[in-house]
Amino acid sequence: MQDDEKILEVEPTDNDVLPTRKVDTIKLSTTPSDLLSKEGFALYVGKTPNAVVCMAKAGKLPSFYMVDPLKPGGNAELWINRKEWDKYAAQLVETAPAEWHGWKDRLSAGKPRNRKSAA
Repeated sequence: MQDDEKILEVEPTDNDVLPTRKVDTIKLSTTPSDLLSKEGFALYVGKTPNAVVCMAKAGKLPSFYMVDPLKPGGNAELWINRKEWDKYAAQLVETAPAEWHGWKDRLSAGKPRNRKSAA
């Protein structure tokens, strides 16, 4: 399992209030499941777990709650379908208007020219 994980080390910055904060290790799987917990999905899309919960409550995610059938009335866990999220993201790109795709025309691998010398 260790071979298919990436490890991110989060180190404290100069702006941290507590300079003695220890290094946190976050393990990300290189092949995540289609169903992700709110914490896993938050890491996947770069949001906080609280933001993911708010998005799910607002109906903005392909999500559902699962409960343990052996514990009626127990706490439900939020799960998000990563595969559906990715599929819709790809669909958005495919159906985007031509103007949206114009960002590609504004990128260059060459050295930018000086605007004053071009005038």
